[in-house]
Amino acid sequence: MLIRRSPLLLLVLFGACDSKITSNIDADLQARVETVQDCFPGLYSRAQQLLDLAETWRLNSGAAIPDPAGLTFAEQGDGSVTISYLVNGSTIAMTVRFYSPTGVQQNLALGSPATLNDLIEVAATELRTTFGTAETFVVGDWTISGGGITGSGALTGIVTGTGSPAELRELRTTSATPSGGLPPAGTSSVTDNGPPVCTLTFAIPGLRIDQQAGQEYPIGVVNLTLVGPEATVVGAIELDGTSTANITITDIPGSFDYDVEARSLNYVR
Repeated sequence: MLIRRSPLLLLVLFGACDSKITSNIDADLQARVETVQDCFPGLYSRAQQLLDLAETWRLNSGAAIPDPAGLTFAEQGDGSVTISYLVNGSTIAMTVRFYSPTGVQQNLALGSPATLNDLIEVAATELRTTFGTAETFVVGDWTISGGGITGSGALTGIVTGTGSPAELRELRTTSATPSGGLPPAGTSSVTDNGPPVCTLTFAIPGLRIDQQAGQEYPIGVVNLTLVGPEATVVGAIELDGTSTANITITDIPGSFDYDVEARSLNYVR
């Protein structure tokens, strides 16, 4: 993990203090910055692994999407699909279910697809055949465990029936249970049992990963709360379809750039 501390930011944090109030402000700001620097890169990489799994749900990729190494899946008798994804010493366990526009679970004829992407394409085609242009959706209820990491949540993928092929229109964090249609909005969380002990809670109102063929990086906003031993911070991650995410944190001036490939975090004035 690469963490680059900005000389300008350190000057802000540790500049000359003329009073106890200034000293307290500097200490509070230092604690918030250290929480981002110490907790964010490792925890967000775990959230990114969840998105890597969701990449296999894409329907407009322009090419076959292979399963990530360490991923296995199996269809169950009720039409759900169980997934196990072993990555970096932890296991993401997910149960995927397919729903009608009104939130009725579907038991689809999925056959014997070679990859999870093939399975999702078969499911999307059958949903479109049954429900036409109405929005159907996929819900993945997940947990992560092992390697000192725990977490849980649910991802909902909205599948539009218009156009050919069908498109995974967006991903959301939701509850696991539909309510007369799409499940209500929800949060997901990941905890690293440390040291240091850190928890990332995140909410995705609408992330686009399938907007165009060959799209490599997501587009959208991820709202976050980060709890570390020094402080609790609240902010947002802006993803613009490139490998660099921009992070703004309440009560920290400027922002951070995070390179999802290099896992490097840099302060930007």
